[in-house]
Amino acid sequence: MSWVWVCIGGGVGATLRWWMSSEITSTSFPYGTLAVNLVGCLLIGVASAMLVSQPKMALLVITGFLGGFTTFSSFGIDAMHLLQAASYKQFLSYVLASNVFGILLVIVGHKIGTQITI
Repeated sequence: MSWVWVCIGGGVGATLRWWMSSEITSTSFPYGTLAVNLVGCLLIGVASAMLVSQPKMALLVITGFLGGFTTFSSFGIDAMHLLQAASYKQFLSYVLASNVFGILLVIVGHKIGTQITI
């Protein structure tokens, strides 16, 4: 039955990722994917702290929803396109912003999550 929770969460997460990425568009920089990855990092930090003792909800939210919402495959293809376009400064900015701020937001989200009780 666990796979049902992952499927439901993944479908919702992937749909929200598509919507958010399509709303935040730019022809010169992948702002949509960057925004999705950073928001997802914050949310996974919060969820990892809040759902530690709720494995079914963790499957739905972390594995399903956030797994469908944040994908580094989108990150990878966008980074590759920047390299192919010889946009080295934008490539470096994108990779550093995604990774540095993403990790920092996971830490912040986890701290927020530990302060929230269900």
